[in-house]
Amino acid sequence: MTEPSGGYFLSANGQISSRRIGSKVGFAKSYSVAQMFRTVPHTNRIVVAGSARLGVSADEQTFGPHQDGPLGPDGKPEQVIPISERFFAGGDTTVRGFALDQLGIPLVTLDEHGFPTGGGGLVILNAELRVPTARGLGIVGFFDTGNVFYRTSDIRLGDLRGSLGFGVRYKSPIGPIRVDLGFKLQRNLIVGKREPLTALHITLGQAF
Repeated sequence: MTEPSGGYFLSANGQISSRRIGSKVGFAKSYSVAQMFRTVPHTNRIVVAGSARLGVSADEQTFGPHQDGPLGPDGKPEQVIPISERFFAGGDTTVRGFALDQLGIPLVTLDEHGFPTGGGGLVILNAELRVPTARGLGIVGFFDTGNVFYRTSDIRLGDLRGSLGFGVRYKSPIGPIRVDLGFKLQRNLIVGKREPLTALHITLGQAF
């Protein structure tokens, strides 16, 4: 179903890799998603949608016996989770006020050049109001918030960064065409420059 109008969705997955079974890097990782969809009573199919995503991970350098390696930005043993297994955020399916993978903490999950390096913890919260209009068109208002953290233990709700925005939906034969414009609620300095106020996303399918 590409455009649910009611119900709940829950999912969780986990992953374990260990040097004891031949892996070059040992780590544990999980990712959980909870979503809710509800049609507003006495309306023309107006839908309220919400989503919460949580990613957590840890590596053997952190919880295992080998804690004498290089230190990370927090002064603790550096995480050695491969970059392909780290969490990233920002973009059309996460926090839409940011470009793809550009949400993070400077000098922690973003390097000195503003390049995303990912992290071991992730929180993403989304809310949408989906209003159908006419001839397959619809408009959406949304609020997104979240962030990427170096470690799971670094997750703080006070460090989440939010964006507000609106979008247009068109029911095409190949699925909903989505155009979203997000506005950052707070603009930080990255590599000495203030972040852009907006981010535009054009893609297929709903954000969640």
